[in-house]
Amino acid sequence: MAEIAVILLAAGESRRMGAANKLLLPVDGEPLVRRTAKILASLASARVTAVLGHEAEEVAAALSGLDVVMTVNPDFAEGQRASVHHGFVNAGEADSYMVTPADLPRLTPADCCALIASHAAATDGAVTVPMRFGQDGPERGNPIMLSGAARDDVIAGGINLGCRGLLDRRPNLIHTHTTLSDGFFVDIDTPEAYMVETGKSLLVSAS
Repeated sequence: MAEIAVILLAAGESRRMGAANKLLLPVDGEPLVRRTAKILASLASARVTAVLGHEAEEVAAALSGLDVVMTVNPDFAEGQRASVHHGFVNAGEADSYMVTPADLPRLTPADCCALIASHAAATDGAVTVPMRFGQDGPERGNPIMLSGAARDDVIAGGINLGCRGLLDRRPNLIHTHTTLSDGFFVDIDTPEAYMVETGKSLLVSAS
């Protein structure tokens, strides 16, 4: 079975959340980053590399005991692109890559398996992107997948996966995984989003 290197982006500063680190907030009874990592680690033929940065020790503690390799990006403050680059360098070679932020509270194993199957049907070199289409136009989701052949291009900076303009600038690369699953599109970036997702305020979660 083809090997999948999963790059879990868990280095961000969660600035829109205020003082709280969103990855450490409880969702379904455990830290959000741990919930996401457990799902990814359960996938067949997947090996997970978590890129840490902000509050690295606390995030590492939240991932303790999982089958996840952790690496700290010293340049995490430069933004997601730096963490993606760090992840690809440290994940090593694989048949394909899955890149995902850690703040996807509705992501399920079934979502990931559907994405993997869709990517397997794509042409070699494609970037598989979950998309849904509504009245407001197309919406891009996460995780995304790439073939192993794309690794060198990402490391060299030829493919900027953190850029939403990728769909416009490199449309020839895109393989669309059309889906309605909220697992790909719902994230937690603000206190209001956390309240909607969990029914809890940050004051309650911190108590």
